[in-house]
Amino acid sequence: MISIVIVNWNSGKLLERCVRSLLEHAAHCEVVVVDNASEDFSLDFARKVNAPLSLIRNPENLGFAAANNIGWRRSAGDPVLFLNPDTESTPGAVTRLAQTLNEDSCAWAAGGKLVSPSGRRQAGFDVRAFPTVGSVAAEMFLLDEIWPRNPWSRRYLWLDENPESLAEVDQPAAACLMVRRPALERLNGFDQNFYPAWFEDVDLCRRIRDRGGRILYQPQAEFLHHGGSSLKHLAREEFLRYFHANEIRYFRKHHGREKADRIRKLICKGLYLRAALSLIRPLVFGATRKSSARTFWRAARYFSGGIPEIS
Repeated sequence: MISIVIVNWNSGKLLERCVRSLLEHAAHCEVVVVDNASEDFSLDFARKVNAPLSLIRNPENLGFAAANNIGWRRSAGDPVLFLNPDTESTPGAVTRLAQTLNEDSCAWAAGGKLVSPSGRRQAGFDVRAFPTVGSVAAEMFLLDEIWPRNPWSRRYLWLDENPESLAEVDQPAAACLMVRRPALERLNGFDQNFYPAWFEDVDLCRRIRDRGGRILYQPQAEFLHHGGSSLKHLAREEFLRYFHANEIRYFRKHHGREKADRIRKLICKGLYLRAALSLIRPLVFGATRKSSARTFWRAARYFSGGIPEIS
C-alpha cells in the first residue's frame, strides 16, 4: 500500500481538488491530511468525502517538515508520497512513481513531472540540482535577467537536461516527492529546524544522496501543480526572512560555517541591490517603490549581522 501525506495550511478549495483527484486516480492508497491550524474553509469538504481519509489537526502551525513527519509516522504504507495541497494527480501518476522505485532497488526516492494548469511543465521547479555558491550568487545578483543562459543557473534549475526521460537527479520538489519508508526511518524524516518551510526537501534529498541512495525523476508520473497556495498568506518580508534563513541553514549544515557565511553575505548584497532597483524599477518587484524598497532593505538588515538561531 502507498501512503500519501498532504500538509495543509489555508489552501482553500485546492485541498479538496487534490484529495478528490487521489480518490479518483489512486483509490488504492492511504491518504493522510495533516492540517497546520488552518483558519480558512479548506477542511470543510472532509465531512462529505465518502472514502477513507485520515485527518490530523495540529493545534498550531508546526511547519511543513514537522507536519510531514507526523503524517508519515502515523501512516502505514510503503512508499510514502508527499504531496502539496495545490497539486492534482493525473491517471496512473501515483502508481507510476511507485513502480519507478520498485524497478530500482538502489532508488530511495522519486519525483514526478509538475505541470501548470495550462499544461506546461514547470521547468526549473519540479527538479533541481543542489544549490551552490555560484547558483545563489546568480540568483541574488539577478544574473538570470542579464545573462539567462549563465551556466550556474541553468545547472541549478536543471534546464539543459531532457525533461522527458527517466533520470537520476539531486532534488525533486517536495510538492511531489515519494520516499521509501525505510529511508525515512533511517534519516528520521525531515529536519524540523527548517521552519516553517523551504529547504527541508533539499536537505532530505542531500542526506539521501550522501548515504548512497539514488533519487529519480519520472516524467511519466504527471501531476498538476497550481503553486503558491500558502505564499499568499505570508507578507513579502516574512517570506524573505524564512526562505533565506533556511537557505543559510542548509549551507551551514552541509558545507560548514565559512561557506554559510559567504551565502549570508551574498544574500545581504542581493537584497540591498533589490532595494535600490525597486526604486528605479518597481514593477519588477511589485507593490509601490517605497514599500518594495523598505521590504528589501529591512530583510537585508536582518541578515547583515548574522542569524543567531542558525545551528
